[in-house]
Amino acid sequence: MRPIIIKGKRVALGLLIEEDLERLWKWVNDKEVTQFLAMFPRVISKEEERKWLQRVLQGDSNNIIFAILLLPNLEHIGNLGLHKIDLINRNAELGIFIGEKKYWGQGLGEEAIILALDYAFNVLNLKKVWLRVYEFNKRAIRCYEKVGFKLVGRLRQHLFRGGRWWDVLIMDILDEEFRRKHKSIIAQMCKDVFKS
Repeated sequence: MRPIIIKGKRVALGLLIEEDLERLWKWVNDKEVTQFLAMFPRVISKEEERKWLQRVLQGDSNNIIFAILLLPNLEHIGNLGLHKIDLINRNAELGIFIGEKKYWGQGLGEEAIILALDYAFNVLNLKKVWLRVYEFNKRAIRCYEKVGFKLVGRLRQHLFRGGRWWDVLIMDILDEEFRRKHKSIIAQMCKDVFKS
């Protein structure tokens, strides 16, 4: 049984489980998926992926990895992570991918990010969530902008991919920007705690 952390309208965020190994291994070796990730162009062995999954299952206070689950049947379609969680300076880096390509372009990643930001701001009490995105990943950039992320920096010619140099964009969103734009599911679930 997979624990569910937060549910939206079309997706939920839950914990990864051991049974996810085959699917995860397939995704991290699919170059169409990983072209947008730092791990490209590596080949990941099943043992390497198993060790990574074991580390995730053991827990880490600096990184939380969620399974993105399609409702209502809880099909695992991707992962989302809050990385480098800094509880003193109250920030974290977000990373996401949808591994099941048939679900690309349907707004499911956008909803998953909103759920993760709700968790980051209303459970972890973070002030800011930031991310890195390659300039050629136009679909992701549009998604992040729709959620409310702002472009705050650029690492020029930082990535060599496809025979040329690309910039890496830095984007972030602050807690008050998120609250102005999105209604908190966590605040609705925990209304006795989140009184106005």
